[in-house]
Amino acid sequence: MARLYSRFPDGGVGFGLLLLRLIVAGWFFETGIPMFGASPAAFFFALVLITTAVLLVVGVGTSANASVGAICSIILLLLSNKADQAFAVLSLAALSGSLALLGPGGYSLDARLSGWRTINLSSRPPSDRVGS
Repeated sequence: MARLYSRFPDGGVGFGLLLLRLIVAGWFFETGIPMFGASPAAFFFALVLITTAVLLVVGVGTSANASVGAICSIILLLLSNKADQAFAVLSLAALSGSLALLGPGGYSLDARLSGWRTINLSSRPPSDRVGS
């Protein structure tokens, strides 16, 4: 995770990303739960969607989970044959895509596991350092 993002923003931006994660996760729950009894394929995708929602709430693997959730939502839309829900599912996919691009933010388990990295640079050339 540390390689994907240079920093995990906190403050207002971090709370905004937390809110976006919670909204997308809630929408994944709302999309996945009614599909549990439809068919075995729909059950599998609904289970993946619910698992993705739980991981988004905690903030683990946010980019990957948001992408997987968007794909599962679109597949569930195609399996359900409900054309009247197309706008809602495509809106969810767009929000998930933006969450995947923005990252988890400072209020996530990803940020806690990665920790803050600091790089200390010396202004002196290596030959002037003590012990060289």
